[in-house]
Amino acid sequence: MIELDLRDDPVREAPTPRDWMHGSRWVAVVITLCLLATVAASVPLHRALSLTGSVTVPAGTDFTLTDRRLYTMQAGREPVVSAFTLTGQRLWQARSRFTGDVSFQEAGDMLLVTGVNRSGQPETLGVDALTGTQRWTRPEQVVPLADGRTGLVTTPLFHGDVPPGATVVEDADGNLINVAPTSTALRAVDLTDGRDLWSERFGGSARRTLLPGTAEVVVAEPAGVKVLDARTGAVRRSVALDGGFAIDELLVSPQLIIVQQGRRGGGHTYAFRPDTLEQAWRIQLPGNVALGYGCDDVPCVTDMSTVGVLDPETGAVAYRIPAATLLRLGGHTLISPQAAGLDLSVVTAPDGRATPLPGWKLLLPNLDPAGRSTAPALLTREGDGRAWLAALDRSGTPKELGSLAPEILDCQSASMTVACRTGLQEIRTWQLRGVRP
Repeated sequence: MIELDLRDDPVREAPTPRDWMHGSRWVAVVITLCLLATVAASVPLHRALSLTGSVTVPAGTDFTLTDRRLYTMQAGREPVVSAFTLTGQRLWQARSRFTGDVSFQEAGDMLLVTGVNRSGQPETLGVDALTGTQRWTRPEQVVPLADGRTGLVTTPLFHGDVPPGATVVEDADGNLINVAPTSTALRAVDLTDGRDLWSERFGGSARRTLLPGTAEVVVAEPAGVKVLDARTGAVRRSVALDGGFAIDELLVSPQLIIVQQGRRGGGHTYAFRPDTLEQAWRIQLPGNVALGYGCDDVPCVTDMSTVGVLDPETGAVAYRIPAATLLRLGGHTLISPQAAGLDLSVVTAPDGRATPLPGWKLLLPNLDPAGRSTAPALLTREGDGRAWLAALDRSGTPKELGSLAPEILDCQSASMTVACRTGLQEIRTWQLRGVRP
């Protein structure tokens, strides 16, 4: 578990402002004028990018940014986790028994810290995000839902002669073979105290994912597709699939649930409307074509050399591009070529024609696909002795927001915040103002 280091007094975040302006109108006017004068003297109102804080950390410290806080992980013999406000004040510091990479995910007022403990086992801690107090621990990875109250645990189950967690075993002749799970267990967790809400088993190597922006879970198993209530496990909607074949892929966006069912000679791919599970379209893919690989939430099919972007209304290939990674961000489809040295580009026409963005690098936010659709597409570049930040406007043109620092080593963003390592031992944070997709 995380052990709090009590040598430093915790810093409390400012409470949410309350509606307190019920007194004299003259008092309100004076206070308002003072506030305006303070703002005008500190940060120009027209600026879209404002520096909010700076944190000094040991070299090599990893960090994770959200729109509310900055979390750091200092590795070493005694790993240390710290939480900071966006103005650079430390909220708490704790010792951690995790080694290697650690992930931080906020869920309401809880922070989920997931990593591998010193016994080599995965573990998730539920921590009060404001104080660092540990509330619960589970020996598995817990994925939070958008409601901020519910988490999911997925466990593949095998026959008794297969070691737990193994996907490759030796047969009687010493050959390595892939082992498919006989079933998949899905368990929901209450994030306030870590207790189980419900659990259910599904057939074979069932796929599951979250329906963006909801407290619903989509499960695809050989028998069909189900949409479950995350808090109760109740089936809200369901639809059957043909033949009971294994599920190769499941892609979910606010517009479509896309399922690929493996068969000889190629997979059958189905698209359903999330709110009704009414079938939108169905296509059959050749055996050398895969669904959705490297396309984030952009429906596509890929082979060894090309990516075919699908029309979400019909399932037909709308256009093809050379092999690349596609991302949907801030209303734009962005193409990141797989070949080194090639620049980012943005699709600006229905036929796939793209506009190059020479010199610009994508700053992918720490958000799920649903969050990315409402967050601005941010880019960075270096030039004129500075590092610059820009947002794509509706036409796909970079609009510079301002400079970050003379040099940046790496950056992260959330929906309205940016953090960059501006030196081996310094992390700065900025706030975006008035920037929209």
